[in-house]
Order: sequence, then structure tokens, then C-alpha cells
Amino acid sequence: MALLAGVKDFFGLNERRVVCNELNLLGAAEAHILWKARLGHHIEGNIREPLEHVLVGQSGFCQLGCWINGEELEPFRDMPEFEQLKEAHRQFHQYGGLIVDRLKVGERSAAREMFRNEYNHALRAIIQALTGINRQMQEG
Repeated sequence: MALLAGVKDFFGLNERRVVCNELNLLGAAEAHILWKARLGHHIEGNIREPLEHVLVGQSGFCQLGCWINGEELEPFRDMPEFEQLKEAHRQFHQYGGLIVDRLKVGERSAAREMFRNEYNHALRAIIQALTGINRQMQEG
């Protein structure tokens, strides 16, 4: 088995290295950081565009959600960081949807509190998990 893995690696077929070349984990992290900033602007009243729970609250709509639910991250599914990523990403979108709902009914301070606590914690967990997965990708 080790010999087969060595041969695959020699010919550039190591699954993790192939995935490394196909995925932009930094870009996925940045996209979620930008969503947090955008939602923060909504909470402060700086953006008036409508946000819908159905778009913000669904973890499977964004690129990272597609990777988590698809085959792209398959080589990392046995890692604790993958499970952390999956759960944190679900929470990030769940809390985002709840924040949107609270804003729609005028509960700005409750939305702000959730944003600062649960939503922020979920984002930090996403970044931590992506960092761990990226480290494994680089090590091959």
C-alpha cells in the first residue's frame, strides 16, 4: 500500500496535491470574511440592499459549501478539521440567516449581538479549519 502511494506521488497523482491545485481555500476564506463585512454594514444601516434568509442562510449555495458537500474535499474528510469546517460553515450560514431575520423585524441590537458572538465565532472556526486543511494540502 505504501509503495502504491509512493508511485502515485511520484507520478503526481497524490490526491491531496491534485486537490491543492484545484481549490483556492484562501479565496473561500476571503469570501466569507467579505460576507461578514457586508452583513456588518447591513447591521449598522450602511447598506440598504435587501438580503434574504434563503440566500444567506443556506450553506450549500456558496463555493465552499459546494466543496464541503461535493467531492472536492474528499481526501480530507477523515481529518478533524474537515468536521470542524463542515459544522462551522453550517453555523456561519445559519446565524447569518437568523441575523437577516432579526434585521427584517427591526431587532437591530439582537442582530448585532449575534453578529459579534456566534457569527464571529463561526467565521473564526472556518478560518482555523481551512488553515489546517491547507497545511495538510501543502504537506501532500
